[in-house]
Amino acid sequence: MKDTVKKSKYQTFIGLEVHIHLITESKVFCGCKNVFGSEPNTNVCPVCMGYPGVLPSLNEEAVRKAYQVAMALNCHLNEKAVFERKNYFYPDMPKNYQISQFEFPFGIDGSFDLELMDGSTRKIRIHDVHLEEDAGKMIHEGSRSKLDYNRAGTPLLEIVTEPDLASGEEAEAFVQQFRQMVRYLGVTDGNMEEGSLRCDANVSINEHGKGLGTKTECKNLNSSRFVKKALEYEIKRHTKVLSSGDEIIQETRLWDEGSSRTSSMRTKESSNDYRYFPEPDLPPYWPEEKFLDEIKNSLVELPGAKKERIINQYGINQQLVVFLTSEKAMAEFFEEVVKLGKGDKGITTTVASWLGGNVQKILNDNGLEIESSPLSPKRLLSILNMIETDKISSGIGKKVLGLVFEKNSDPEEIVKELGLDEGPNDDEIVKIVSDIVDTNPKVADAVRAGEDKQIGFLMGQVMKATSGKANPGKTQKLIREKILKQG
Repeated sequence: MKDTVKKSKYQTFIGLEVHIHLITESKVFCGCKNVFGSEPNTNVCPVCMGYPGVLPSLNEEAVRKAYQVAMALNCHLNEKAVFERKNYFYPDMPKNYQISQFEFPFGIDGSFDLELMDGSTRKIRIHDVHLEEDAGKMIHEGSRSKLDYNRAGTPLLEIVTEPDLASGEEAEAFVQQFRQMVRYLGVTDGNMEEGSLRCDANVSINEHGKGLGTKTECKNLNSSRFVKKALEYEIKRHTKVLSSGDEIIQETRLWDEGSSRTSSMRTKESSNDYRYFPEPDLPPYWPEEKFLDEIKNSLVELPGAKKERIINQYGINQQLVVFLTSEKAMAEFFEEVVKLGKGDKGITTTVASWLGGNVQKILNDNGLEIESSPLSPKRLLSILNMIETDKISSGIGKKVLGLVFEKNSDPEEIVKELGLDEGPNDDEIVKIVSDIVDTNPKVADAVRAGEDKQIGFLMGQVMKATSGKANPGKTQKLIREKILKQG
């Protein structure tokens, strides 16, 4: 049978420019606070406002974090890093130039292992990693525009890929997986809503085998979903233009979520338009070997390696591992619970299931992160141990979990205070089971006929009668024994 899927006439080439705000106490070239949400124009000084005669001073912590990312991306580290002035005029850039890097950035020729939908990976080449200062922010209100320069001078790390991505879906996956990596490193919070991670996407299409086409750039995309949607729109637009015999104009375009389309912003500049030249007030940066060794030793286990290790070490299924490793804090929480449980392999899947189900639901409902919640590894293990030893039922365990979040108390104290472990004795359970089976003869007949799922109904009735305190294992055994005796 012939393949009926029609192959596109065009090949797609996508390259990304991902910008991340680095977590530092002060801005990259001055001592102003590097924080989000302050009153407009309160974290500014003559240096970040570009007053005449001021001198920039390089933030060492920003440099350290920039090298961490460059190393994690397998970059070649330049022997020297040079800062240059990128010249352009825009109201949110108070100096009318941006201190950036061009010819000698911190890292070049790196790679990122992108995990594809089918589970395979493909290396995406990294062109460079360079450090620069962010611009201010324009706030448009009707016919007026206001300027907040608090963000001007914020340490901004830009990661530029080669045009190795082939679809909007792949670009979306890259942004998501890259964000996960830099959050693991602890260099940024990656909050796209606050602008801590932004993305520009360059896309071109051409007939297969003819190389890159004329590109357009989609600017300032602040969510991975918008990256995908903007690129998919542009690919369709390019295809329509070329198919009609017209040419693509190299330009910068803006994505409008409301209309789900891009619109022209300006003609795309080339590097010559920015008239780069070395920053005269900052000498080249020469990283010492000891400094680089310290950074290398500080690198953490990254998501891909952690995922593979947890699968091999604990035998947990792929779906749960993807959840556990989605955030570094969750993976560490999981391993700490297992460690407190003395590495008992029997508990690992239970811990992972509770974290991915009951715990995550409460976190989502309350807008909490695991590391700042009232739940500690010790408290979760305590709940699971009480269930394992039949002190409480699984249903009571879920109730206790909710009360841990509500009261910020230890599970044992909650169980004792509310009398949740004072379930009915064996004689009482036997009587309750007997009464329920006797009053549901049709259900008992169905169980005898092989319909095991009907036991669930009887179990539910017993749990209701005992306020969920009956031990599930014992209860099911008693129900089966009672039904067999009747038969």
